[in-house]
Amino acid sequence: MFNIRVYGILINNKNQLLLSDEYIRGKFYNKFPGGGLEPGEGTRDCLQREFLEEMNLKVKVGAHIYTTDYYQQSAFNPAHQIISIYYFVEALEPITAALRSKPFDFDEQQLKMYAETGETETFRFVNWEDVSEDIVSLPIDKIVVNMLKKQNLHLNNDDFFSEEIVLQNHRSKLEPLSEKHYNTLLSIALHKELWEFTGTKIKNEEDFRKYFDTALAERKSGLSYPFAIFDKKENRYAGCTRYANISFPNKRLEIGWTWYHPALQRSGINKATKILLLSYGFETLGLNRIELKTSSRNIKSQGAMLKIGATKEGIFRNHMINEDGVIRDTVYFSFIKEEWAGIKATILKEFNNNQP
Repeated sequence: MFNIRVYGILINNKNQLLLSDEYIRGKFYNKFPGGGLEPGEGTRDCLQREFLEEMNLKVKVGAHIYTTDYYQQSAFNPAHQIISIYYFVEALEPITAALRSKPFDFDEQQLKMYAETGETETFRFVNWEDVSEDIVSLPIDKIVVNMLKKQNLHLNNDDFFSEEIVLQNHRSKLEPLSEKHYNTLLSIALHKELWEFTGTKIKNEEDFRKYFDTALAERKSGLSYPFAIFDKKENRYAGCTRYANISFPNKRLEIGWTWYHPALQRSGINKATKILLLSYGFETLGLNRIELKTSSRNIKSQGAMLKIGATKEGIFRNHMINEDGVIRDTVYFSFIKEEWAGIKATILKEFNNNQP
């Protein structure tokens, strides 16, 4: 008899993996959240139900990761064959379930539940650098952990943010943002038209000093990786950009916080810069998705994103409040790995085999 189980891999924005620590019929198990498929239920429906029942958490079920492709006997009933199915999941709301810092840290209510039902569980997050097959008990879970680690990006968090990444082609050179860039970029940033549609408003040097220091601090804390953009054709610094909203386990990030001297807009520097960031993201880091976003009022920026092959995904209404109090609708665009080769070979073909 088959027993079909469905499990969710939830990785939060701190690059931590969610585990369930369960005490079942006198035995302890570290496993992924999830459970058994019920009659008339689809696998994704099952996983959404399990997270609601176990954590009171609404989740979006994402990409399929793995389905058991070998014989696995049930640990609880030797007459049953286990088939386990794994998906990535994303929390659609803040987690309100109690989280523990160590395994099997049951409170009085959970122990009472065990006395009544023979089962109880707690949840905790494990830092990505501590993830290995040893953190889970079940053999199929161990396979999935090893798959996740093998699929991990070329660089881990610490390596990525500490590495001095310099990217360049015939037109654009990206340098890790540092204090040496401050004065040059200040003169560009004081063009107020650059900040018409942005959340942050730069009105004076004090504003830019705060903006600049935040960018440097975010790299140190592993939140973003800012670059200064040097225009090799014009032989001058052109502006600034960042990798941000980085989730290595989910293989995605955002390219944003990009601005150029007004005189260099629509000059080709943006296209040259974006192909550097996109190529490094997909071809070196092994990303699945790269996001871009802009204000719904910024028609010029939306056109630039479409021009380089990004797909417009939709509008987040009332998405954020700018520093000047304006409520902003945000338009999201993206590139995904399956489309990248085609975009590079067509829309961005002028940069193929391009030497610095």
